[in-house]
Amino acid sequence: MKQHFIRLIFLMLITQCSVSFANDSLDVNNNLQPSVSLTSYLGILEDTSQQLTLADVQKAPFKTNLPAQESINLSFTSSAYWLRLIIDNSSDLPQEKIIELDYPLLKYVDFYWQIDDKTIQTIHTGFGRPFENRAYQSKIFAFPVQFPAHTQSIIYLRVASANSFFIEAKLWEPTAFVNKERNDYATQAIYFGVVFAISLFSLGLVLFLKELDYFIYLGMIVFIALVFIAYRGIGAEFIWPNFPFLTQTGTLNFGALTITAHLLFISRLLDTKKLLPRFDLIVKLIIAVNLSMPLLLAFDFSWAKPTNILHFITALFILITTAIAALRKQRNAYFLCLGFSILSLGIILTELHSVGLLPSTFKIYSLNILQIASAFELLVLTLFLTDRYRFIHQEKQQTDNLLTLTQNKLLTKTEEHKASVNHQLTLTNQVYQMQKLESVTRLTSGIAHDFNTILGSILGYNALNTSTIQAYQDESLKEELLFNNQQINNASQHATKLIRKMMAYSSKHPIDKEIEIRPTFDVIEEILIMLRPGLRKSCQVNTDLDHNCNIQIDATHLGQILTNLLVNARDAMQNQTGVISISLKKIMSDEATCTSCAKTIKGDFIELSISDNGSGLTPSVIKHIFDPFFTTKEIDKGTGLGLYTVNGMVHDIEGHIVVESSTSQANKGSNFRLLFPVK
Repeated sequence: MKQHFIRLIFLMLITQCSVSFANDSLDVNNNLQPSVSLTSYLGILEDTSQQLTLADVQKAPFKTNLPAQESINLSFTSSAYWLRLIIDNSSDLPQEKIIELDYPLLKYVDFYWQIDDKTIQTIHTGFGRPFENRAYQSKIFAFPVQFPAHTQSIIYLRVASANSFFIEAKLWEPTAFVNKERNDYATQAIYFGVVFAISLFSLGLVLFLKELDYFIYLGMIVFIALVFIAYRGIGAEFIWPNFPFLTQTGTLNFGALTITAHLLFISRLLDTKKLLPRFDLIVKLIIAVNLSMPLLLAFDFSWAKPTNILHFITALFILITTAIAALRKQRNAYFLCLGFSILSLGIILTELHSVGLLPSTFKIYSLNILQIASAFELLVLTLFLTDRYRFIHQEKQQTDNLLTLTQNKLLTKTEEHKASVNHQLTLTNQVYQMQKLESVTRLTSGIAHDFNTILGSILGYNALNTSTIQAYQDESLKEELLFNNQQINNASQHATKLIRKMMAYSSKHPIDKEIEIRPTFDVIEEILIMLRPGLRKSCQVNTDLDHNCNIQIDATHLGQILTNLLVNARDAMQNQTGVISISLKKIMSDEATCTSCAKTIKGDFIELSISDNGSGLTPSVIKHIFDPFFTTKEIDKGTGLGLYTVNGMVHDIEGHIVVESSTSQANKGSNFRLLFPVK
């Protein structure tokens, strides 16, 4: 009887202990939900020395019966923490589950899985260790396990981090966990897609406007993106897996740069120096302190907590500044206050949670609010900057229109004055040219009269020479002398006709206006024979003449035109061997332009061209080549009236002149194309 009573007491104690122990365990067979929060099932042990081993903690007492909440906020601590989780599987089948620690900023995570005091699996991971060490390749820490039937598993987790951290542990069905991961990555893809689109738009504004405000805004977008890349563990997974320092300091460093860019951007747009002069000094001080934080964190990470507090103060200061500016009806402040209010709330909640001043329940809400608010703020500020660009563009357009109108008025007055001055100069030049031409006319009349007398003597003596030559017995010499006399006679007759034309032109009562039209081919041949002695032996003359082409022009005028152009071509050789080419043909002109009158030449024409391979003419010379008294020759070798006379004679019969010339060594020379209408 006594033994039976003792057994009954012993059985009751065992039962009581089992019930008490069962309160700390989770039976996966009784759990049909996709996920279960493990916070209330965890035992927690602080390792202040960070030296405890698995054997040590198995003997140590764990704190249990934690409050039923989503996470445990451990804030900033130099301790490591051991977590114990007891999981039963009372079913007849193995159960596959995934244990998740949903916080990427855990530097060291050690996973130990034991069944009946035997270690089944050990995993050493964390962002401070190679990414390949992770049991599940993800930005968070997940451990797939298969609990055997009718077993009790004890899992120990050691976590440590210099960052502010918290424990959010869940037990997932594998399929539900995969879906949750997929949805999370999709959400992040949407967020960063929006940020990327806004950054591209802002980059376009920066490149187009080249204003510092838009450049600061672009930097703000980039730093915001980097904050969440570091905080969400995306950097450790995809961008910098081999640089754990960036994961540890990224949130704080990029956060300091982000909030500095925010403050600088807002202070410039609100013009706090004028609007809030007392705040301007504080703005500069806060910016300087925020920029110094990344340097301090690089040397000593214990500055992490003061950095979080500084972020909180800066966010609160920005919120107050924009609110005051909005109350003062500053136009830009409405957009800034709207865009930053939700973001500042997220920053304030996040920073208060990081330093342990808010309970763990705020973790999920503050983080999601922060990321949603950042996207909302970027959209609002992008719309604001677009509106600001439109407003500035309208003001600039109005200013440009006013400036253009003023410039046009000024230009009109300037052009009117310039035209008046040019008209006066033109009249003065015309009077001067008329005076010069009047003087030349008088001089020409006197010279022509005297020269006509001299030609009479030349013709008389040439006639006597012809009579004398008839008595020569040497037929060869006689023939040559008679030919030369004939050329002298022809040249003299040509000169006599030319002098008569000159006298008729210079006379107020012309005595001869008869036009003698002869075959163009004969006139060209006659002029070439006449000028042969004057053309040096070094000048080779090539002709390509169509006998059926006849220009309806006075033969004397044509001879004068040919003489002037051939003499100019000879002089362009500059005592060097050269070629002069004469061409006469019919052409169809499409888009030629007259060098003298600048008219477009279209239709059928007879083209008389004289070209040479001499020194060529520059564009500046061609521009004035037909002006009276313009010459490039030496004073005693040219009067500047030759081409002026040619131009007048050609245009008198509705002809045109096209001058083509080059001074390059490869294609040096000039070509005067005289186009006469076909009649």
